[in-house]
Amino acid sequence: MKATASSKVKPKTKASKTTQQSLKKATNTKSKAQSPKRHFPAPWSLTGEGFLFPLFGRKSYNSEMAFLDEEDRKSFKGGLGSLMLVNYERSDVGPYYELLYIPGNFEHKDTNYKRITRIFVSSQTSVEEGIRNWAIPKERADFVWKKEGSVTKIEVSRDGKTFFKIKIRTLGFNFPVSTSILPYVLLQKAEDGSKLSTAFIGTGKGKFARIESVWSDETIFPDFIKGGGMKTGIGASPFHLTFPVAELVE
Repeated sequence: MKATASSKVKPKTKASKTTQQSLKKATNTKSKAQSPKRHFPAPWSLTGEGFLFPLFGRKSYNSEMAFLDEEDRKSFKGGLGSLMLVNYERSDVGPYYELLYIPGNFEHKDTNYKRITRIFVSSQTSVEEGIRNWAIPKERADFVWKKEGSVTKIEVSRDGKTFFKIKIRTLGFNFPVSTSILPYVLLQKAEDGSKLSTAFIGTGKGKFARIESVWSDETIFPDFIKGGGMKTGIGASPFHLTFPVAELVE
């Protein structure tokens, strides 16, 4: 009788343990699913290497090909813009690459601002937090960044299709560089229509840089040369950049 009773109890004990394990697993899964996503608010501190090539925005080209909306076209004034390519070796969201295009000045209430109208980065977190913090319209892409002596070759692709290629050579001696010489105050538009202003601050060591070749699929990224681009610019390595908290502009 005792042996029979014991044999009946054991299955219940085993079933109870299995149930507890299942409940624990389900609770852990639920807890992970409900955990809030981490955000990375401004300010950000970034270091790395990169290139800046100036352009004097051709209104006829950029109005049609620089990915401007109707409001942008009305406020676009041309003037000084730039092509930037950056290898962020350290940032608040980890290392990532970046390609961006600023076609020139945009006027808002009698003040001129720069505006990034096309930008790709290699980090999805950078995409989401860039939109969240500064209304910068980032999109994700894949990058190949190869450095061979004084030559850097960069390719950018999306969905397996290359849409941008550039070959850059750095020249001469090092000299200090700072955004205080060429201030860039951005005015970006959030999805709700509000406008956010950001003045990033950067310092580093630079060299002159020369574009030896550049190509882009204009359906995805503007043609820098047609947009008014200059083949001589600055290569900075290393640099330190601070992106502060954006200010709401009425």
